[in-house]
Amino acid sequence: MFGLRQRRNISSGSLSHSPERKKSRVLDRRKPGTVFIFLCLLLPRILSALYNIIHDCDEVYNYWEPLHFLLYGHGMQTWEYSSAYALRSYLYLLVHTLIAGPAALWLGAGPGKAAVFYIVRMALATISAYAEMQLVRAVRDFAGAKTAQLLLFLLCCSAGMFAASSAFLPSTFVMYTLTLAAAAVIDNHPRAVVAYAAVGVLLGWPVAGVAFVPYAMYVLTAAPFLGALGTAVSMSLVVLIPLVCTDWLFYGRWTVTLWNFLKYNVAGGGDSSLYGVESGTFYLRNAMTNLNLVAPLAILVPLSALFLMSQKRGSGVRIRLAIAVAPVWVWVAVISALPHKEERFLFPVYTLICLSAAMTLVALPVMVKGTLGWLLPRQTVQWVARLAPRLACGAIMVLSLSRVAALLLNYGAPLQVYRQLPEDPVLQPGTNSSFVCVGDEWHRFPSSFHLPHPAYRLAFVQSGFHGLLPRPFDIAQGGTAGAPEELNNRNEKEPRNYWPDVSQCQYYVGLQPQGGESMPGFEEWETIAQWPFVEQSKSPQALYRAFYVPQKSQLANHVSDYVILKKF
Repeated sequence: MFGLRQRRNISSGSLSHSPERKKSRVLDRRKPGTVFIFLCLLLPRILSALYNIIHDCDEVYNYWEPLHFLLYGHGMQTWEYSSAYALRSYLYLLVHTLIAGPAALWLGAGPGKAAVFYIVRMALATISAYAEMQLVRAVRDFAGAKTAQLLLFLLCCSAGMFAASSAFLPSTFVMYTLTLAAAAVIDNHPRAVVAYAAVGVLLGWPVAGVAFVPYAMYVLTAAPFLGALGTAVSMSLVVLIPLVCTDWLFYGRWTVTLWNFLKYNVAGGGDSSLYGVESGTFYLRNAMTNLNLVAPLAILVPLSALFLMSQKRGSGVRIRLAIAVAPVWVWVAVISALPHKEERFLFPVYTLICLSAAMTLVALPVMVKGTLGWLLPRQTVQWVARLAPRLACGAIMVLSLSRVAALLLNYGAPLQVYRQLPEDPVLQPGTNSSFVCVGDEWHRFPSSFHLPHPAYRLAFVQSGFHGLLPRPFDIAQGGTAGAPEELNNRNEKEPRNYWPDVSQCQYYVGLQPQGGESMPGFEEWETIAQWPFVEQSKSPQALYRAFYVPQKSQLANHVSDYVILKKF
């Protein structure tokens, strides 16, 4: 009888108007569409490509400069690209030449090089938007509209994602693949997880294999062993064979850069602490700066899961979501234990931190009711529970905008100043070169893509830095196959990597105090471009350096002029 009655209701259309079906249709309409998700993510990522600063000199000297050499025949070489050490694979660079190569041919070796730089960045930004879109879509289909909407919001307005998404770094590449792997975990596609992990680890950053360990455990339980093993072997060969052949071609000898990198960084063959040591709280402080309230919300995700289960809403705590965010805990624990720490090391898990925070925000009303229910009147508790997620999202947006504004206003000078170099440079007598020299500001050079004429060359002059500096790739020494004696793996200063004297430079880029006061030794030089820049060492209030607060930041920070000087 029930079956007949149900069929009769269906034929009359009454079942389609039941409260449950109505609620389901409303929820379906609230779910963000895939195209809408992608467009929402693409806009902030393109803005990042166009306006983001370069946060790390490793991005310039280990990636943009070798790429510039491949495209234009000159650029700076670090010790990691010396054939004697061969820690970096050229295959990673060649992947980017698929975009950069045609753009360089089209735009030429003059001012158009800057456009090549931004075209590559926009390609990276688009890949990031695609990977994030897949994660939001998977969360939407598995966990529902609310979690997906909050995740989309956090990804779009995150200052950390603004910084990481368009960076030309292996850590950002791993962020793409880890994000896609997380989406595959949620979609329950274990063999896709294996494929993304293999590409991210072998082509991007071998150390990041640690972050994929929770996904490996998932694959072992969710897929036939032989099928997963076959995918792992085949994808590894797809990456490793071109990698080994490419490095043989460029380094001029058989070498496995993947093993060289692991031997130096993991197996005790080197000492990364030579390049700086930070305390165990470095990543927590960094996350609070770049992700603000997203970081503590992510930390609370286990507690939020307990609250949901205690309220008999355990169905909202999905095991695959827990697996998807597990790399955050594994990865942060491992990199926090290493003495050498850098901001970019946290990039791989930025999207998963946002997912963790979104899960906490979904549970926040339940958490508020569970903690305040016995202290305040019921109506007040319900009001606070509804308001809490909105307040948190509002604060995240304001703090993120403040952080991005601080980055661009306080530290955007290098990208602004270098683009003002003359397109018709003054040449050094007897040569076809014009030398742009840097001293203490060597680490903020935004790459040779911003030198708007083929005659320009970067040169270092003596400064207060006492470590090893890069040197130009030298075709006479073998180019990429060369092993210059001036490069070492001990971070020891090498005098031969410095330009003989600043008097032999045609241009100089550095900091000078505001007010027209000349730098010592440059009284006879002409200022042809300048841009305000906040000096960290002279601005002790970290809050106003890290975040832009109207009026307060201007008063608290010490501003100097980032200048280009031209010799008379």
